[in-house]
Amino acid sequence: MKFKQFTNWCNERACDGCWGMLTAMACIDLIGEVKKVPFWKREKFWKENYEQQVLEEIINPIEKKLEEMKKNVKNNAR
Repeated sequence: MKFKQFTNWCNERACDGCWGMLTAMACIDLIGEVKKVPFWKREKFWKENYEQQVLEEIINPIEKKLEEMKKNVKNNAR
C-alpha cells in the first residue's frame, strides 16, 4: 500500500466511523510523521519504516472486521 492510499484509507475510515479513537490517533500521528519528510522521499520512508507494520496491525484487522460485518448484513437480509 502506498502512502497516498493509506491516507485515503484513513479518510474513508474517518467518514464511516469503522475504527476506534486510538487507531485514529495512531494513523493521524503516522501521517504527520511521514509528512515531515520531503515529499520526494515520503514513499520510500513510508515503505521502509511503517508500511508492513501498519498493514499487519491496523489495516488488515479492520478490513477483516468490515468484511465480516458486510457478510452478516447480507446474511441477515435474507
